[in-house]
Amino acid sequence: MKSVLVAGLGNPGVAYAETRHNIGFMVLDRLSERLEVQFDRAGRVYSLASGIAGETEILLLRPLTYMNNSGRAV
Repeated sequence: MKSVLVAGLGNPGVAYAETRHNIGFMVLDRLSERLEVQFDRAGRVYSLASGIAGETEILLLRPLTYMNNSGRAV
């Protein structure tokens, strides 16, 4: 089985919610709905969800850092 990582970038906090700065988070929300999975806090700098689509494992990664520091999570 192959795996695919989808990292959606954004900024934490209500000031950025539903803004263009969080498009990556919004994409992850839609993908998690389609895969019927929930994000769990798996680390200090990211949350992770995983699901299966066909024969592919899909990993959804949401950095919990600001966009400038998202490389730490990825």
